[in-house]
Amino acid sequence: MTNTNNFEEEYAAYKEIEAGFDAADLAEDEERKSLARAQFKTLQADLLSKGDAYFRMFECYREAKNCGNEYIDFHEVIWDNQVEGLIRTFRELGIKRFTFSSTWSSAVATAWLFKENGCELEGLVMINSHYKKALSDEYETAPAYLFKVN
Repeated sequence: MTNTNNFEEEYAAYKEIEAGFDAADLAEDEERKSLARAQFKTLQADLLSKGDAYFRMFECYREAKNCGNEYIDFHEVIWDNQVEGLIRTFRELGIKRFTFSSTWSSAVATAWLFKENGCELEGLVMINSHYKKALSDEYETAPAYLFKVN
């Protein structure tokens, strides 16, 4: 597996494709929309060729950027048996920090597993959640644990 990621460049390509699709949609230009779809499929295939873990981390990165967050955030359940692989992937991809905002009942136990797998809890921070405020394009905020990957 690779030791670095190209998330910034891949995200820029994604946003360019998205903007092209949106412009074509507004202009009702089916040919340009089809071109954008093909470009998206090519980008997706490239991301998937780097492995499932890479693709998952890119999707997390994309969501973080779309929400205006500095770090990848995990807001869903992470099962105990996923933690070791997740942290290994962070290390392999050079990801140094992440947030964990899950409100599931086992979230504190999962945070402990992050610590046991070499992460350091740096504190609590406020992030933009993946939910938008009602009738708004603005994201709600949520508290999250900030972890450093050692």
